[in-house]
Amino acid sequence: MPAIRISEGSELAQQPEPFKNEYELQEILAEHPVLLVDRGDSALVTICRELPFENGFADIVLVDSNGQPVLVEVKLARNEESRREMIGRLCDNLSAMGGLSPDEVNERSAGLLEETLQSMAGAEGEENPEARLALVKSNVASYLRAGQVRGIIVLDAAPDDLIREFSYLNEHSDLDLRLLVVERYRLGRHEYFYHSRFLVSGEVDPEIKGQRLRLRLIAEKFSKMKPPIFSTHATQESVRVYREGWPRTVHYGFTDWGDSISIEIQVNHKEYPTTAGFLPRLREHLATAIPETQRVELVTDPSGWTRLLFFFGEEIDPYWIAQSMVRLCRTEKDISTLLQERNG
Repeated sequence: MPAIRISEGSELAQQPEPFKNEYELQEILAEHPVLLVDRGDSALVTICRELPFENGFADIVLVDSNGQPVLVEVKLARNEESRREMIGRLCDNLSAMGGLSPDEVNERSAGLLEETLQSMAGAEGEENPEARLALVKSNVASYLRAGQVRGIIVLDAAPDDLIREFSYLNEHSDLDLRLLVVERYRLGRHEYFYHSRFLVSGEVDPEIKGQRLRLRLIAEKFSKMKPPIFSTHATQESVRVYREGWPRTVHYGFTDWGDSISIEIQVNHKEYPTTAGFLPRLREHLATAIPETQRVELVTDPSGWTRLLFFFGEEIDPYWIAQSMVRLCRTEKDISTLLQERNG
């Protein structure tokens, strides 16, 4: 996911540092719209903050390189506003924005829409700025008439009920709605690293959008717990967990089986036979360290993979499953040693 470093610093802190208030987070996002860009999205440019509507304000208004307007609502998890009020305000703003013409948006933004579009058209590398400006203006008007305005709610942490409600609304409407978490890590006295990840995305990530909500909740909780040396890659039915410095053919993962979720280690035993041979011993060692499992399986298939799987039923709390994955990932030190040896 997108991340920015405000200035040079040292190692990344393990725990995110809270924002002072919503205004501070809003300011960071307006100055660094890259944090609001998902995979496959066009670049975003900030038009203004606090765009007025009849019933309130849009925290941040942006436009992408194609001319699609984007509205952002910024909240902190500690804000006592109800989840429905938060979603309702965003939808009200999207509806109000769709009822405006480009001239009306420009007037409400004190001329900043026109100024922004001219700046985009005159950017370095544009061969015909006038034609580019005319095209982007036309696109903005078309998006507004069609009500195709992207909406993003940004928080520092998202509760499960908000993810659930937002996912349902996003998947059962034609709206392009996104739910984004932004975290800040201290690098030095005045140095920070900002990291963003989408919990609910639009059409740009159909694999994640197609995931069952339970798997999404488990993966989100794990993302908050995992050390920085681990990264994740989601598909519709699984989330792979990669350890920095390891080959892709040795990794951890979550898999959704419909009636259960498994956490697992996968090793290509043709490439790394010694590491694969370690999994039976690991199974015995983890039998008591990872309780509340339905069953534990060690599977070797003809395609070359050996998998150690721990299955959890639907009644098990997502937090516990994510915590169990953290425990499983602690085996990375032993596996790293094996991978360094000849033939892994």
